[in-house]
Amino acid sequence: MIKFTSRIFALVLMCVLAVTGLNAQKANYQGVMLQGFYWDSYGDTKWTNLTSQADELSTYFKLIWIPNSGSCGSGNQMGYMPQYWFTNHNSSFGTEAELRNMISTFKAKGTGMIADVVINHRNGLTNWTDFPVETWNGRTWQIGLDGICCTDEVNSQSGQSHGTGAADTGDDFNGARDLDHTNANVQNNCKNYCKFLKDDLGYAGFRYDMVKGYGGQYTKIYNEYSNPELSVGEYWDGSYDKVAAWIEATGKTSAAFDFPGRYALVEAFRDNDMTKLVWNALGVTPQPAGMIHFGYAQYAVTFIDNHDTYRNDALSSNVEAANAFILCSPGIPCVFLPHYKQYKAAIQRLIRVRNAVGLHSCSAVNVLKTSNDCYMAEVTGTNGKLVVKIGSSMDSPSGYSNSDIVATGNNYCVWTTTEMGDDPDPVELPSSLYVCGNLKGNHWNTASQVAMMPTGNGQGMYAQIELEAASDQSYAFFHFNEAQGADWNAVNNGGHRYGASSEGVLAETDTPVTFVKYVKDVNASDCKSFKAVPGTYYVLANFKDNTVTLTKNDPSGISDIVTDADAEAAPVYYNLQGVRVDEPTPGLYIVVRGSKVTKQLVR
Repeated sequence: MIKFTSRIFALVLMCVLAVTGLNAQKANYQGVMLQGFYWDSYGDTKWTNLTSQADELSTYFKLIWIPNSGSCGSGNQMGYMPQYWFTNHNSSFGTEAELRNMISTFKAKGTGMIADVVINHRNGLTNWTDFPVETWNGRTWQIGLDGICCTDEVNSQSGQSHGTGAADTGDDFNGARDLDHTNANVQNNCKNYCKFLKDDLGYAGFRYDMVKGYGGQYTKIYNEYSNPELSVGEYWDGSYDKVAAWIEATGKTSAAFDFPGRYALVEAFRDNDMTKLVWNALGVTPQPAGMIHFGYAQYAVTFIDNHDTYRNDALSSNVEAANAFILCSPGIPCVFLPHYKQYKAAIQRLIRVRNAVGLHSCSAVNVLKTSNDCYMAEVTGTNGKLVVKIGSSMDSPSGYSNSDIVATGNNYCVWTTTEMGDDPDPVELPSSLYVCGNLKGNHWNTASQVAMMPTGNGQGMYAQIELEAASDQSYAFFHFNEAQGADWNAVNNGGHRYGASSEGVLAETDTPVTFVKYVKDVNASDCKSFKAVPGTYYVLANFKDNTVTLTKNDPSGISDIVTDADAEAAPVYYNLQGVRVDEPTPGLYIVVRGSKVTKQLVR
């Protein structure tokens, strides 16, 4: 897809070139942003609650965007109908003291807060136009009727004072008074409001709301005066050219949210067509879609959803894959809080991979493959390279092996040979795991649940199995599947598989042997099996060390194993985490019958 007009062709403004003027966002910026709220998140994201999570959030995010903190009047308010700028920052999310404490707490941990700056429009205190008189830094700040656009809808209202300012320099907003940014007093108020947010409250930078409502040249004025660490505008438009024009109008003092890229992601997953994740730079070179594909990666804040878009979410079944795309691409990724909460382990892992490789806002991308079911690209950071694959295909990149896979999930996989360093991530256990192979009475039956492996010590899973060799074999063979299915295709598409590095690796009793992850959508169908001497074992899969062990020793600590019911009392079944199970499926359970506690293998 070609996304250039003749004007854009003439720019040739790649990130590697020198740029002039104030750059609110540094070239090669490596941080990841979090949108730390969603609509009506007053309790979940109040200032004190976010502060309590500072240790965790600061580990993964260097910028956190929070709602407008100025008072917007009584009742719960998200901050988009602002009244106070300088003097009242007691909002629906907490007091000003709590706000200041949160900002300073995160700052001490290396994470900056991004203010939601709403200056396109403003609300009166008791009527449509009576903005408050405020004092800060030894001066009085007020905007009168001459600061309200003459094209604002208040001018058609009886009983209201009318604005006498110039016509609006952007789109009209019908919820509050549109401010006249050509007015010198409005500009002075806006400049110093931004300076107050940064220098007094301690914000690191700004997210400007509804920047389509006034000319981009005014954002340049406000940024050059207040000098934020990062500025990003909400220019809500799917046109690359229009978003690029706004960035240029700010004198490149501001980034913009990558709405063109977000729309491309929605179309790709909606249509099951990963070719929509690729646009051709200058009509020739394939690059990831959106503002990051040519010239503006340094000024692109990529995102999947925000507080406005997620209520009509088109990406709900591909959130992890979409986050893998932005976190393994140039630009400044902005993760949405509900996505982070729902897919925390996966997103944390992707951020760790990004940081280890040293990906940054201007990282070079080499698209390796694009097809309906596969987007694959190699991306270069300051410490190495990674390859990201988006889509359902089972393609693997040349030069990388399974041991190089560092992140994987539904419709995505990431490879790198870069050393990941110490891994603080918790051990991720499969939600279910099944032994498949030469099990007694059930040889390679993909349709049956063979043995569910309940969690053991938090690092592994285990079950009791009985292996028997096929009639023409001396050994029994086995491996693990995450999914069941009516046929092998369903098993391969349903989850990852875990097996030997080559067919027939011997698993000896009480001797750990390494297993390999065969990734869903990559090479699950290639899973190899271990072999073992036939017999009854406990089989342990350790997901911290990636080893499998066959043992005769009961790992549960309960030595009494029964297989026949005790007729004296009705059994009560618990899984090995102690959770009661009313209808046990095949697997190993703790069974309570009156005062007797045993362990039972349910077949």
